[in-house]
Amino acid sequence: MISAIYVLYLSEEQHADDFHQVQLLVNRRFNESIPCDQIIVQNFHNLLTTLQPYEQVPILHHGQLSYVYIRCANGIILLAVINKNVNVMLVITFLNQLHVILIHYLCNSKLNNDIHKPLNRDIIIDNVTLIMEVLDECLDYGLLQVTDYKLLEEYIKVMPNMPKIDTTNGYFDSSESEESDHDDENIDQKKKKKAKSKKKGIKKKKEEIKSTHNQAVKTDVMERQPDVINSSILRTYSLAINWRPKGIFYAKNEIFIDIIEDCEFVYDLGTGVIKRNEIYGTCVVKSYLSGMPICRIGFNEKYMTRIESDYEEEVESRESTPIPENQLKLDDSEIIEDEEDAELVSQISEESSVSSISTQKKPKHKIPLRNIQFHQCIELSKIYKENLVTFIPPDDKFILMTYNVEQQKQKRKMPLITVKPTYRVVAETGKLQVMCTLNTNFHRRRHGKSVVIRIPINPHYFELDPNDTDLKYKTELGEVSFKIDSYELVWKIDSIDGKKMVRMMTELTLVNSQNVNEETVRNYISRRIMKPLEADTAEDDKIDTGREELDEFYGVNGKSSSLVKRITSKIKDGFFNDDVLVHFKLPMVTYSGLKLSYLSVEEEQMKYPCFPWVRYLTKSIDHYEADVTIENQKFSGVRCDYRFKIAMNCFTFA
Repeated sequence: MISAIYVLYLSEEQHADDFHQVQLLVNRRFNESIPCDQIIVQNFHNLLTTLQPYEQVPILHHGQLSYVYIRCANGIILLAVINKNVNVMLVITFLNQLHVILIHYLCNSKLNNDIHKPLNRDIIIDNVTLIMEVLDECLDYGLLQVTDYKLLEEYIKVMPNMPKIDTTNGYFDSSESEESDHDDENIDQKKKKKAKSKKKGIKKKKEEIKSTHNQAVKTDVMERQPDVINSSILRTYSLAINWRPKGIFYAKNEIFIDIIEDCEFVYDLGTGVIKRNEIYGTCVVKSYLSGMPICRIGFNEKYMTRIESDYEEEVESRESTPIPENQLKLDDSEIIEDEEDAELVSQISEESSVSSISTQKKPKHKIPLRNIQFHQCIELSKIYKENLVTFIPPDDKFILMTYNVEQQKQKRKMPLITVKPTYRVVAETGKLQVMCTLNTNFHRRRHGKSVVIRIPINPHYFELDPNDTDLKYKTELGEVSFKIDSYELVWKIDSIDGKKMVRMMTELTLVNSQNVNEETVRNYISRRIMKPLEADTAEDDKIDTGREELDEFYGVNGKSSSLVKRITSKIKDGFFNDDVLVHFKLPMVTYSGLKLSYLSVEEEQMKYPCFPWVRYLTKSIDHYEADVTIENQKFSGVRCDYRFKIAMNCFTFA
């Protein structure tokens, strides 16, 4: 039970770890036995200021109260105060979900045409009434009720307070604004007439469609009455199916199923051994279906849900209960790939049967799935009986299931992409030649998209010439660039076919090519680094570097200032990672081999035809890319690394 909840603001003018300016924006109390709000905020402020940065954990204790908080962007802090023994992880999950709800209402509102805006202090202050309404619906006397914004938005009719944006012209729409001072008044009148005609057309379309969200028509939604609440929404919480309201209608019934797999891969180039090879899979479903449909999904893994035993058993209920017709149509390429995989499996099973003593018992699991987590809409009893995932889907987008696969148990599965870098130091010419070979091991009919290989150039033993700005490279595919802020060679390939090998070579200019030897490289790779200098010598070096910076700034003795030395010194002060990172997207391929083989959608009353869409994606996300919105982070999979550990066999000295 939560005693009180607060929305605080941390001033960004101060240091990130300095909490001298904490402002209370919104608060909601559910228990009057706790101290007043000023005392709670002051105690929370004192706890944060007295603790070190590494001691500022999400759960703090003071007296008989527990402070559970999360930090959000733009200095926003969500704080929950507890005076009893409560499941703390549940409270943290609620705070994260509350953050998603606030972003959905205040940042992705229909008033700003779904343009993503960051959640900041001004937006929260302008929408205190809406936030209080959300807190009252999410928490009832401090007890958690509902955090699904798809249901909350149907009967919370408080509109967010934010400026409206005119989509036709791209500026803020204000009817009471002053007239413009332009000379050509006819042009302004024409623009106004066009805008009015477009607005009238949009209003007519809305009245004809009579939609609320995602072009869906609810039976209780009336024309020109946005304050009317769908009566079925209010009864949804007390029903057994509390994740989907009744009365949903779509003109075109569609269901989109995405199976996204993220690869966690670590390969040691020195020993040639795969240290880690795991898959984190996510099944995301977009449901645009009318009524209360019953969906059934079957995978090519026949024994995914038989967890009670490891050997085949006959199921009588499968013969008695008829299964609807399969609405999923497979492509010819998928059928050919499945046949090739079946041949490989049969060959492996024949080899294992010869070596085994008894072949009467056959193992069930072809794909070693583990840690499977289902959505609450799935009927678990039907899974064990029919080996089909049966569910009544929520409206719009949701995660149907997540799973994990250990690819090391599948010996026939090779890595999707392998990389072999080679560093060649030429002491005579003072050059560093970096060569890299990329091999793809997936099917020839598939194409890898947005492939990025990041090859590190360690500044601890490779000191580059800052005056040499021309990067010389030659590649069979893609383009190469050098990032000075991270000391990496970035090899980008837009598209590459399967079963293909491409090569790249780059030449860089070194300053200390004579000092680069096998011993220095081995010491750093094995992390046997020299101890730092003493304090006296460090102070002398600071004075010398200060003089050099002044000389370079004012151009004394022909010196020129450059940011390369500053960036290099900062990188040397921190930890430098020597791993080669590979990022890619492989559409229409699952690394584990898990695919949909059966799909059916039935609605007893309407009996409409359904249009299913299935997509597969295997990827490794680039951490340098722009982050997706917080609302869609849970649908984009898990952040994983696909990396290769550099060893001494990657270096040659000439």
